Amino acid sequence: MVKDQHMAPKITEEMRQALHRQPNRPLKIEDDQTQKTYVLLSQEDFRHWVDAELRRELQVGFDQADAGDVAEWDVEQILKEAHAQHAAKTE
Repeated sequence: MVKDQHMAPKITEEMRQALHRQPNRPLKIEDDQTQKTYVLLSQEDFRHWVDAELRRELQVGFDQADAGDVAEWDVEQILKEAHAQHAAKTE
């Protein structure tokens, strides 16, 4: 049981062995109480994944811009829509 909310829980021996069987790959962990599945991977691998995803998404935008698929930014309209969406969620 985690005593301090800021303290990271420790992995079990079962998790450690599973991580060693599939190094550098995410490990799926199932919570039998909530039926949710979580993914465990090293902080370094997570950073690499985030970097790769950002690069991929940026490249999509660059490709669209190169193809002329661009639109003017209307910051006021974007903010107005964001506020409307937020208000709808809190109702």
